[in-house]
Amino acid sequence: MRKSIGSLFVFFCFLWLAPSVQAAQTLVSTPSGKIVGVENDGISVFKGIPYAKPPLGDLRFAPPQKMEPWTKPLEALHYGPTAVQISAREGLPMSEDCLTLNIWTPSKNGNKDNLPVYVYIHGGGYANGTGSEARYDGTSFARNGIVSVSINYRLNAMGFFASRATFDLYGTTGNWGLLDQIMALKWIRDNIEAFGGGPENVTIGGESAGSWSVSALILSPMAKGLFQGAIMESGSILGAPFASYYARGDLQRSMELGGILSSLFNADDSAEGLAKLRKADSRVLAQFTEFGVNQTRPVPFFLLPVFDGRVLPEDPYAALKSGNFNKVRLLWGYNTDEGSLFAPADTNVNQYMMLATQAYGYDKAQTVLKRFPVNADNPAFKRTRELLAYNLFTVGMKIYADTLSQQGLDVYGYNFDYASPKDAAAGLGARHAIEIPYAFNTLASVGLTAPEQQALADEMHTRWVNFIKTGNPNKGKVVPSSVNWPRYSSTHPEIIRFNTVVKVEALPHKDDIEFIERIVYEK
Repeated sequence: MRKSIGSLFVFFCFLWLAPSVQAAQTLVSTPSGKIVGVENDGISVFKGIPYAKPPLGDLRFAPPQKMEPWTKPLEALHYGPTAVQISAREGLPMSEDCLTLNIWTPSKNGNKDNLPVYVYIHGGGYANGTGSEARYDGTSFARNGIVSVSINYRLNAMGFFASRATFDLYGTTGNWGLLDQIMALKWIRDNIEAFGGGPENVTIGGESAGSWSVSALILSPMAKGLFQGAIMESGSILGAPFASYYARGDLQRSMELGGILSSLFNADDSAEGLAKLRKADSRVLAQFTEFGVNQTRPVPFFLLPVFDGRVLPEDPYAALKSGNFNKVRLLWGYNTDEGSLFAPADTNVNQYMMLATQAYGYDKAQTVLKRFPVNADNPAFKRTRELLAYNLFTVGMKIYADTLSQQGLDVYGYNFDYASPKDAAAGLGARHAIEIPYAFNTLASVGLTAPEQQALADEMHTRWVNFIKTGNPNKGKVVPSSVNWPRYSSTHPEIIRFNTVVKVEALPHKDDIEFIERIVYEK
């Protein structure tokens, strides 16, 4: 017995000591200053690195300001606070002092320099989320020779409130969150070499609002040269009029909506009103500008990036068609049942007609409703989900894919078609955002453990790794399925379908997608 107790004592001492043996601090020197991170099992991680000054006081509703270099080593051992939102994520505190980023990189070795960089922009309807979510852990990318970065940016009113007062001050308004993203990319450009990354081989990616942000950065002249590749998962900025029916991304309408919001705080659209609003409780501002998941009951103050003519073109569609955008390679795609989260199963025909009218205007809505009628085979909730998927996600992304491919750029499209048993049982199918842990190879973070799920993650993650490293999802690491993913073009719109069987097919519902494009954009 004494021997057994002694053995247990040694065992538990080993467990207690093991983390300190496996993990060690690591130091890098950057133009911003020295940064301390943690090295564990060949991967170095740096969390909560500030890339801009805290947007507090007079910097609320203002462009982000460059961070001054720090003089003492910065301990980047813990994630920074989330942006202010309705509920905290991952157990982290919320704060307006949220402009931080996180880096995963292979630990120092002889072949480390000039690695490709993947910068991920989280989703959450521009109102929720954080770059520190477990789904976005960059460890697997780092193990595959990629420097992975996730960022935080301002959300809801703090990120996208528009007003005449701020436009007069800064020449832009309503795009504070996008300007944060651009500032983060500039910090990465200036500092990423210290982490082994190559500033000339940067791919940006995101899902939902993150994908919309990626598409916005493709259009923004302020982001020119900051990245060379883009991954858009589920959506583009061209969907703005269908997500924010009251502002629609239009500069004047966005400022008018901001004026109505200001009046609730007894502030007008003036310098004095702006000063008052900058002192308002950030949690109340966030509550007023929360994202409404149920799109059949749209919230009036849902805020999005603004087509202001400086950060974004006044007419994004025209800018794309004229070739006035940043020329980058593109991987894009969507999930089969994108709309299932945004319209409940009890959606009725009146709500369906209302949504169509809000989206297209009454006259055009009649044409749309005729093409997509409610009947026994297509009940109102199904049609509503169908239109939401087109409006918010697939139509805009197809326009990007067509346009970039016509410019001779490499474009690859996909359809994620796998539904977990839980989502299938709930009637959600291959729902919005379900592909994220497959692309990151972080299935354990969301409790997905089936062998077929891991096999799909191996396939999808390898494709992402190859695209980030080489610009071609077929080239580089051996792909489990060995299926050749063809380049997408407007004349040959082929995509790859991700499911338990991976296959190439023509873009589904192409005629319906192009019908919606004509309805929306043809004058």
